[in-house]
Amino acid sequence: ALKQDLAQASPSSGHTLLPGLWTSGVVLAMKFAVVVGIAALVTKALALKQDPCAGCDEGLALAYQMCAREHGDPCTELNDAGVLSGGPGTKKDVGCCMKKEKHDRCLQCKSMDCEFKTCNVNKQYYSERTLVMEAKTKTKEAYESHDAKAMKAAGWGL
Repeated sequence: ALKQDLAQASPSSGHTLLPGLWTSGVVLAMKFAVVVGIAALVTKALALKQDPCAGCDEGLALAYQMCAREHGDPCTELNDAGVLSGGPGTKKDVGCCMKKEKHDRCLQCKSMDCEFKTCNVNKQYYSERTLVMEAKTKTKEAYESHDAKAMKAAGWGL
């Protein structure tokens, strides 16, 4: 059987027989396809970047405020006796600490200059309610106290 395999594996047939390894154009094509597939996966993995400014919304702000109300600074490390320590220890609340860190990152993102839409930032983060109240001062109803009729009725006569 070995003599027949050696006879079939002539250089003119395009197949070579090495001890324990059979290589041909098909196997080389398969290897090439695997290499190309791995390269594509690596390229895609490098292209996927996490957006540090994602999730900066009112829900995060509310969760942060609830954590701050309950724990103060949840990232403060406590020793075994539950006393604040300057060294390593356990955090007051790990989940709330993550919310605080995300909140701090969102405040940094809010101040980023994203000219030409180079980043995805919520410029209104942590000030949605303030902006609504400011907008209400600029309505027609808000300026009624300054119009001519109101001034005349107040004795300013024109």
